[in-house]
Amino acid sequence: MKGFETLPLRQKILKPFASEAECAYPDDNYPTTFHFALFLDGDIKGVSTFIQQEHPDFPARTPYRLRGMAVDKDLQGQGLGKKLLAKGIEHLTTLECDFIWFNAREVAFPFYESLGFTLYGPMFDLPQIGPHKVMYKRFDPR
Repeated sequence: MKGFETLPLRQKILKPFASEAECAYPDDNYPTTFHFALFLDGDIKGVSTFIQQEHPDFPARTPYRLRGMAVDKDLQGQGLGKKLLAKGIEHLTTLECDFIWFNAREVAFPFYESLGFTLYGPMFDLPQIGPHKVMYKRFDPR
């Protein structure tokens, strides 16, 4: 999947105040970036992007950052986000990824905690989006 295909859902769910172009990440088209999507009747209903990127506070051999994870509002709470994240992690472990981190919206803390992710550091506010915290999980890539 190409990064530009994630933009409509990123915009709809994560940044409705922004244009689709403003929902693109500079790393979307890097060769080490991976995009995953859930399709229903040919339409994209869930997206996630994994970018190879270090976190300054956590040494890791092959770290990845989760960005732009979104599931269409009508389908949230049905386990699709969990499946989408699991598929991404499954792929990254084949690349010997040992650490995943991301900036999580406060409303999503329980979802990620239920999947074994840990909160880290102080709360911070992203303009027009709201309160966030870093979350992370370490993996044994063997």
